[in-house]
Amino acid sequence: MQKIRVRAHAKINLYLDVVGKREDGYHNLETIFHSIGLHDDVIIRKRDTKEITVRCEHPAVPSDASNLAYRAAQRLSDAVGGIAGVSIEIQKRIPVAAGLAGGSANAAAVLHGVNELFGLGFSQETLMRFGAQLGADVPFCLHGGAALGTGIGDELTRLPALSDLPLLLLNPGIEISTAAVFKMLNFSLTKPENAGIIIRTLMEKVDVLSISEGLYNLLEVPVFAEYPEIATLKTELSTQAGCFGALMSGSGATLFAVMQDSESARRSESYFKNRVSFCTTTVTSPVGVYIKD
Repeated sequence: MQKIRVRAHAKINLYLDVVGKREDGYHNLETIFHSIGLHDDVIIRKRDTKEITVRCEHPAVPSDASNLAYRAAQRLSDAVGGIAGVSIEIQKRIPVAAGLAGGSANAAAVLHGVNELFGLGFSQETLMRFGAQLGADVPFCLHGGAALGTGIGDELTRLPALSDLPLLLLNPGIEISTAAVFKMLNFSLTKPENAGIIIRTLMEKVDVLSISEGLYNLLEVPVFAEYPEIATLKTELSTQAGCFGALMSGSGATLFAVMQDSESARRSESYFKNRVSFCTTTVTSPVGVYIKD
């Protein structure tokens, strides 16, 4: 086998709270991740030389060692004392710097794909440990489905995945720095009491309507203060017919809405599609990365 194609799914956060700052400069989180149908395709090929190359048509995706996908291949090579060269082609559908973990999903796809293509034999647990060294969202992108994330988001507890839940995604074309958002955080803000425990219980009961009513993301506060147009867009999204609830994913700027059915999702997509830079309907996914035949 000379090449492998891996589907790399984006994620949303149904709940996200920042519970404190760590000594290493990172922040401890409590979050509920869910994979979604929106995905990139990552094509991995063996090369005759030992060089790692990354290619993507999206101008904002780097092709050097700053790319998480490149670093994922390098991490596996280092772990086994070197492998043959690898070329990585990323077919991008997930918006860049959008709170959907597109870069992390690509890195997870490379960890999974290179492990299979070269027969390295690393377990899922080991790959997730490597992933945590690359980025906080990479372990979940390998894990997929639904999970409670603690620590920096890399300590995962599996939750029941919500099956084919219709979603609408909007992005106004604003690329947001996660680091900048965390610097703006105000920890004195009043937060909903026990909200994390409540939504986790609702996930276990698969109570979609109540989950949608309990969506929460602390990072909306600094992002909406800096970009009020995103707050306005969320308000408009929330009032669409068939919308059960809306939220910003991660550090933004992507907003998602849990919709009553696929028809209402498509109607709202038609309403927004010429007004924002990115708009699509999708559904929740039970997987994060997998190899396509």
